[in-house]
Amino acid sequence: MHYMNDSATEVREIKPSGVRERRRQETYRALTAQARKLTAERGLNGFTVQELCAAVGVSRRTFFNYFATKEDVILGARLTDPLQPFTQAFLDSGPVVAAGSMDQVPLQDAVRTLIIQGFSTMGVPRADMYAFMEIMKAEPALMKRMIESARSRQRRLGELIAEREGTSVDDPLAQTASALASHLMTSAFERFFGHLDGREESQHQSLDEGADTETPAQAQARFADIVTDIFDNAARFFRA
Repeated sequence: MHYMNDSATEVREIKPSGVRERRRQETYRALTAQARKLTAERGLNGFTVQELCAAVGVSRRTFFNYFATKEDVILGARLTDPLQPFTQAFLDSGPVVAAGSMDQVPLQDAVRTLIIQGFSTMGVPRADMYAFMEIMKAEPALMKRMIESARSRQRRLGELIAEREGTSVDDPLAQTASALASHLMTSAFERFFGHLDGREESQHQSLDEGADTETPAQAQARFADIVTDIFDNAARFFRA
């Protein structure tokens, strides 16, 4: 996990909060990995949540503490908001709370940091991404759910921006900023995963093998560099 510091442009690693958090991460990864395996073997409708839970050794109640739907577990979309741990710092750095103080941060910098921080909570399993992309191609319902999730995240970001800037959700600034930031985040993910949808299978396998050697901290740092570069180039475009 990470937090927004005074400059809101850097992130610092925070140690996991003990055995309980490690177990939660292990359960999350086990559920997503097994769900993707079952989907690849049987298709989205070829297994039930109960069968998935039995394979992982958890209860249905535990499953629904992590995910809202079977589609969400395959996508790795947690029930909890990945931005929630960082929203207060994001709001505090804006003109409403930090008016006239040295802690006020430009909106684009604060949004960039929020995206980087949110990524740190997702536990994105890059090593099996080729198999994941193949599942997405075969199951239109998953693509539909992913699009719905992306729209929901964009709405949530728009709400946060509006609150931070002291405007309504319908304000053009909040709408435009959230839409642009969401597009830049999608571009960052595409670059992070190596534009997987345009590779041959042998290239995907090679990428997957290399991904096994990348630690979570290294993946986080690489994603942060990608986001920073994309945001910087977007700023250059608007200044041109």
